Amino acid sequence: AALATRHPSLVTFLGMIPNFEPEEILPKLAALVRPQDFLLFSANLAPGADYAAGMKKIFPQYDNALTRDWLMAFLLNLGVENGDGELRFTIETGAAHLQRVLARFHFTRDCRIAVETEEFKFRSSESIQLFFSYRYTPELVQKNLARHGLTVRAQWLTKSAEEAVFLCQQV
Repeated sequence: AALATRHPSLVTFLGMIPNFEPEEILPKLAALVRPQDFLLFSANLAPGADYAAGMKKIFPQYDNALTRDWLMAFLLNLGVENGDGELRFTIETGAAHLQRVLARFHFTRDCRIAVETEEFKFRSSESIQLFFSYRYTPELVQKNLARHGLTVRAQWLTKSAEEAVFLCQQV
C-alpha cells in the first residue's frame, strides 16, 4: 500500500466517456485521481467553432445502415421484428448542456420482449433507448472537468477534430 501512495499513477479511460452520463462518470474518475496522478481519457468531439453545426456534421456517422443493423441486432435477437416499429436517431441536449446523438426504437404496435424470466411489454406509442453518445468540444471538456476538480494539462485532437485525448490532473 505504501508503494501505491508514493508513486504517481496514470488512470486511463479510453473510448468510453461518450457513453456515460457526465454527472455519473466524471465524479468517479475524479475520485480515482490523487494530486500526483494523471487521468488520460478520450472523447468524441463535435468539430468546429459552432457546436450545433459540428453535431450535424457527425450525425451521419450514427444514422446509417451499418449502425442501424448493429443496434437492431439487439432487438431482433429478442424477438422484435423490423415491422414492430422504427429506429430513429436524434440530436438532443443531455446532461451538463452537452449534445448527444440518441437512438430510440419507436414501437408502432404492441410488443413483448422476454429476457430470461423477465418480460417487458411495450405499447405502440412507447419507445426504448438503444444508444447514446455525448459529443464534447475541448472547451466543454475543460468546463465539465473543472466542476469535478480536474484540469486539462495537455490535449491531442485528431486532424478532423472529431476525437481527442486529454491528459488531466487535479486542480
